[in-house]
Amino acid sequence: MAHGEVALTDRKLVDGLSALTAVALWGLAFPLIQVGLDSFSPVVLGFVRFLLASGLMAAVVFLRYPLDQVADTVRREWRPLLALGVLYVTIPNIAQNLGMQSGTSSIASVIQSSGPVMTLLFAVVILNEKLTSLKAAGTAIAMTGTVLLVASGGVSFGDEDFVSNVLILVSAAAYGLAWVSAKRMLERNPPLLIIGLSLLVGTALLGFVVPFESGFRAEFTSASIVNIAVLGFFCAGAASVLYLTPLEKEEVSRMAFFIYLMPVFASLSAWAIRGEEVAVWTALCGAVILVGIIIANRNGTGAGT
Repeated sequence: MAHGEVALTDRKLVDGLSALTAVALWGLAFPLIQVGLDSFSPVVLGFVRFLLASGLMAAVVFLRYPLDQVADTVRREWRPLLALGVLYVTIPNIAQNLGMQSGTSSIASVIQSSGPVMTLLFAVVILNEKLTSLKAAGTAIAMTGTVLLVASGGVSFGDEDFVSNVLILVSAAAYGLAWVSAKRMLERNPPLLIIGLSLLVGTALLGFVVPFESGFRAEFTSASIVNIAVLGFFCAGAASVLYLTPLEKEEVSRMAFFIYLMPVFASLSAWAIRGEEVAVWTALCGAVILVGIIIANRNGTGAGT
């Protein structure tokens, strides 16, 4: 094997391990969020967590990119950056943290794993991307699994579990819409720079929401500080850097594969930290969603509508 081929293989291995570590950290975040909600109200938890994450991302951005490039990007892209901050940080974190007050990590992570199919749906509706037969079939399968899981305990806004699942679904939809809204911006700018700036914007907006949160709570103990530090620096900041750095060199579809493993890491982490067990129905719905996403992202030939 030539030296260049060895170097390419090594780089792909490093990139794969980097993405896998990022997804494992995102999975770990689910039970840690539930632990954090014992000490912080939902919006406060999201704000403090992303205050730490955005601080780390800001350091990485300013070390990696020249100040004039950062300033020029903000000047050119401030409108889509504002939209991305709202959709990628502010809305999903409020909805997710509210939902996880009563939900479980395994269910939340499975519902969140429907994000890729949300992205596909919004791309068809907003960007007029072609909906092939495979995409349509995969989307239908994945959304069927999502709806079955969300409504598994019945459909009633008086049901705490149903409301929790709906809020997690809102979070997943916001993430899906975020990637679609940022697609053009990500094509003309480095992903790490764009996501780093959007974290700053979204965190600032979370800060504006904090004073209006009912039931404001912030209990800083040694345990809660360690928990939120891990959530902020590792599960948000470091995970974003680990995932986005290879994304500047690898195909998005290849990197997206690792996202499918997030419910596995979330369930294992929840079992280890909180003793949660994964219900059979949750696992079945997760499998249906996974199959749907895989089908929707296959490049079939002759599959046009």
